[in-house]
Amino acid sequence: MSAVAQFISSDLKSNTWTVTTKPELAHFKVGKQEILKIFSQPVANQMQGMCRFEKGFEQLLPLFRGLVLLGKPKSLSFIYDFDRTQAFFTFSQNEKKEVVRFFNQIIELLKKEVKFKEILGKVIENNKRFRAEQALLNSALHGAAWD
Repeated sequence: MSAVAQFISSDLKSNTWTVTTKPELAHFKVGKQEILKIFSQPVANQMQGMCRFEKGFEQLLPLFRGLVLLGKPKSLSFIYDFDRTQAFFTFSQNEKKEVVRFFNQIIELLKKEVKFKEILGKVIENNKRFRAEQALLNSALHGAAWD
């Protein structure tokens, strides 16, 4: 029987994992955008699987790797494929709860990063508009002063 640690979210506030008995892809979504897929299945007394970042979110793989290196469970090991923006992992089935909790923490941090970048993009855009308006006002004022 297979088990999948699955994270399903329709917004940035949720962080629920469910473990299903089907070897399916688990989805990490922000809004309707898929960010990360996680697949795992049992092999003997080990679980093995992969994480794959979707198009547009490939830049999160190095951050994911760094977060994993900060304190992963003992039996959890990763092999990274940066060309395909995916990681393969194995862990002992005895540590399944700990690994699911660990993935949950990592995904929570990735959600915060995605949200931060989204907000930062809006701030940068607003700043550019403000500077353009200031330049327009300055040129209008200087043009009026010469008249």
